[in-house]
Amino acid sequence: MQTSNAFKATSFSFAVAAILTFESCGSSSETASYSPTCFYYYVTTRAGLPEFDAALFHTPDSSGQRLDVYVSLKQARLKFEKAGESFRARYTLDVRLLRDGRPFQTKEIQRVVWRKAYPSSSDSSYDASLVSFRVRPGEYTSEIVVTDEVSGEKATRKYRKEIPDLSGRRAYLSDILLLGRFDTVGNGRRITPFILKNAGLLSDTLKFFTVLYSENSSSDSVFFDVFKLESHERLPSGFGGSYFSSSSAGYDPCRLGVDTLHVYSFQIPVAVERGYTYIFGGIPRPEAGNYILKVSTHETIGITAASLLPFRVRGKYFPDISDDLPQLVNSLRYIASPGELGKITSAKSDSDIKVNLLRFWSEGGGRAKMSDYYKRVAEANRFFSTCIDGWRTPMGMFYVICGPPDFVECRGAFSERWMYIRSSTNDRVVVDFRLTRDTDNPEDRYYGVENIYSNLDFWSYYVSRWRTPY
Repeated sequence: MQTSNAFKATSFSFAVAAILTFESCGSSSETASYSPTCFYYYVTTRAGLPEFDAALFHTPDSSGQRLDVYVSLKQARLKFEKAGESFRARYTLDVRLLRDGRPFQTKEIQRVVWRKAYPSSSDSSYDASLVSFRVRPGEYTSEIVVTDEVSGEKATRKYRKEIPDLSGRRAYLSDILLLGRFDTVGNGRRITPFILKNAGLLSDTLKFFTVLYSENSSSDSVFFDVFKLESHERLPSGFGGSYFSSSSAGYDPCRLGVDTLHVYSFQIPVAVERGYTYIFGGIPRPEAGNYILKVSTHETIGITAASLLPFRVRGKYFPDISDDLPQLVNSLRYIASPGELGKITSAKSDSDIKVNLLRFWSEGGGRAKMSDYYKRVAEANRFFSTCIDGWRTPMGMFYVICGPPDFVECRGAFSERWMYIRSSTNDRVVVDFRLTRDTDNPEDRYYGVENIYSNLDFWSYYVSRWRTPY
């Protein structure tokens, strides 16, 4: 396993929670129509690009070792054409496998998607494909390119994968796939993998699949363990202007060390045959957070094999948080005092917390401001989420409170400047962001605040606007 993978408020203070990193935050890279210009422009204009996710599944079989690449593409991000009484979209899927940086294999699939009606932007339908490769031990890069043949838009994502040398191993567990479902077909089983990143979209039970290869027949115990990843570092609840020095660019919550909390364990006996044993399991879906699922076998002769899968559980309707009461309350930290937050959460039931939350808004900005505030939080989540929710990031924080910047200045590939201007007084706020983690994938990049320049008490100004009715 790789476990790799903020200012002074006068009358208000806040805490920005530092969250860990984990492999699924940085295991892929996406370069969809990306050039080294402003990150802000990239995230706010990518809605026209094809959107897809992928899962790599490595397993040994009777013919050697195999790497399966599952790709799931959101249909609503394709361009559809009218074709008779229906609508049709066409796209090409290229999967290029590089070994040690050199071309190894390439496979191409052309797909046609038919719909009776043009899909809306909220349509959650996906088109899925599978590409398989025979592989040898070594380090591989899988480059996946999706080209919308109608619009010409293209998206690319890269995954790195180490294929182990199995010689000398008496037991080996393949990668783990989360399953949308599995059922019996004929004399075998059919699995439908769950490829999306947000496991919160699955049912209350997270099903999974893995393959055990063993050179011996034996009686085994198979353990399913779930560990929650928690940051052991917390930022202080308030910051002075001196915090924004050149050293602040090194702040990156996605690289802080983490503690693990063992939250679930289940053991089942398995009779292992020589060769391949297929293991289907399930765990209760945990609450929102970052986790690792560990599947391990403990044989009677002492041989142990294990496989690990990092996964994230977010709210079912993420990036929207309207159904997530803790997030509705926590995201108020930018405009509410600690005492006000404590008053909201002091209630003993969720229904009373909701009453307190609505009272906070009715006594302040009103219902219209409340609606707009949470829309802004959802936008920040959509634009700036990496291994932490977008509203928690420095860029997301400024976006929630101050809105979209009036001007953005691209300052090379690693830095950009946002500017806010009060038209009535020409007062301005300038925020310099600097890249603190560089990856091929713009969506995995993280920017910290380097400097803030202002000729007004800008934070109180923007906070007071949220707390004043229209």
